[in-house]
Amino acid sequence: MEFDRFASSYDSSFMGRGSRRFYADLIRELDVEDGDAVLDVGCGTGSVLRYIADKKQINGFGIDVSENMVALARQKNPAFSFVAGDSARLPYADGSMDTVMACMAYHHFPNQAAFRREAWRVLKPGGSLYICDPRFPWLVRAFFNTFFKDAAFRTVQRNIADFAADGFRLANATKDFYVQVLCFDKPL
Repeated sequence: MEFDRFASSYDSSFMGRGSRRFYADLIRELDVEDGDAVLDVGCGTGSVLRYIADKKQINGFGIDVSENMVALARQKNPAFSFVAGDSARLPYADGSMDTVMACMAYHHFPNQAAFRREAWRVLKPGGSLYICDPRFPWLVRAFFNTFFKDAAFRTVQRNIADFAADGFRLANATKDFYVQVLCFDKPL
């Protein structure tokens, strides 16, 4: 795994420091309550769950393809449950999560459609899904999507359409030149 190689230095690396902007934007939009079951898909070192847990008493869950990232997430959040696994096959019960999120991860998912179906499956009716990902101009997006094997950056409009096609309802879209934070609801 690519992220296994630099898991121990990720938080202090250029990529980790750059991700903090996304974490802050997501957390600003996130609406969770004490006691909520919150799943971070592509959780990395568990930083987003750590930030949330500093403010709310949540039941935190994380999944990442990198076993080394998961090991660090467990150290950072010993009360939460983390597993190494695939975003296309979430090992959680139907309707078990109040919130599912993917921060700086969705563009890495090799099967985004399968993730959308899995997020729908594990969310409770009325639950929320948050996607926080880069919002690149078309030329930058085309470059990354062409030359990096694990890149699948999408426009805000494409993401909204894809999630809507899978039954999600857009609750809020916050975007600037660089970041998109999309909140979807699973209707009751």
